[in-house]
Amino acid sequence: MDFYIQHNDTNLYYATKFRTTDLAFYITGKLNVLIVPDMEKDRALRESEVEVRSFGELGYHELRKEMDSKKAQAEMLIRFLKSHGAKVVGIPENFPAYLALQLLNNFDVKITNPFKKMRAIKSFEEIGYIKDTSRAVISAFEFALKVLKRERSCDRIKERIENYLYLKGYIAKDTIVSSGKVSAIPHGSGGTVEDHVVIDIFPKSKRHHYYSDFTRTVILRKNEKIEEMLKVVVEAQEKAISMIREGVRAKDVHDTVCDVIESYGYKTLRQKAKEGFIHSTGHGVGLEVHEEPRIFENETILKSGMVFTVEPGLYYKEVGGVRVEDVVVVKRKGCEILTEYPKFVRCGK
Repeated sequence: MDFYIQHNDTNLYYATKFRTTDLAFYITGKLNVLIVPDMEKDRALRESEVEVRSFGELGYHELRKEMDSKKAQAEMLIRFLKSHGAKVVGIPENFPAYLALQLLNNFDVKITNPFKKMRAIKSFEEIGYIKDTSRAVISAFEFALKVLKRERSCDRIKERIENYLYLKGYIAKDTIVSSGKVSAIPHGSGGTVEDHVVIDIFPKSKRHHYYSDFTRTVILRKNEKIEEMLKVVVEAQEKAISMIREGVRAKDVHDTVCDVIESYGYKTLRQKAKEGFIHSTGHGVGLEVHEEPRIFENETILKSGMVFTVEPGLYYKEVGGVRVEDVVVVKRKGCEILTEYPKFVRCGK
């Protein structure tokens, strides 16, 4: 593959440290160049870590005199690549279709993503950013506990959490606050607070754009079944975390969670169950809230610097659901929990 083309998404920011909502391209391989609209060039020169060229420098405005903007963008790319001898070009799965079709007419195009695996292992700086957001998410959860003492609407609690984080410099969307039977839907949110509430907060920083992800099940009134389920989930999570270290398979971590849950008579997705533990054990966290590695039935070998969630849960339609989630970073001889907080949380009115 001669060149890889990344359009403006999270991978472009990861590779260049330049972020824009306008269409931009990062070309790597035999080149290492960021191509941006003319009005973004000065900012790109200040913020990015690679060579910067503007659309105008590559003939875009002359092409616009002859064709519409989308065709001009495609032709600009094609001419630039051909001028550097490109024959085989890589693009990501989510590359704009109108550009991909034109590239196919001119090059041997491969669907690939070199950043996917690179981003799975975080640098010291990236881990610091995730720690920063993790501190913010714990602060937001403690704020939520105060709100929970006087507020019964899950939607209102969610709104208060997201507003709190925004004023602190973090963006939280689709925060989960669920109770009663609504909590039996893993990503369900809303309703009225009953005897327990699941709070799942996953904000990103407005400054450095890195996420964290944290869930606790809060007990408000005695419910023996919910409390029993929560104890099982906490035991499964703690056992899984205790085995995480460099060299362990993701599958083994997931199987450990399933083993504990099944030992108490609850069902898991491993048994093709539709209720019980019905999702993966975890997912990578970084510039996206869901990225590599996946902690499920896969053979991925854990490596130092990987950051991911460990989030077992149990969900039953007639009872409700519980979940406990923390973010961990893999180390050579163990792991560090970045969202350290008590597992059992009670909150009175």
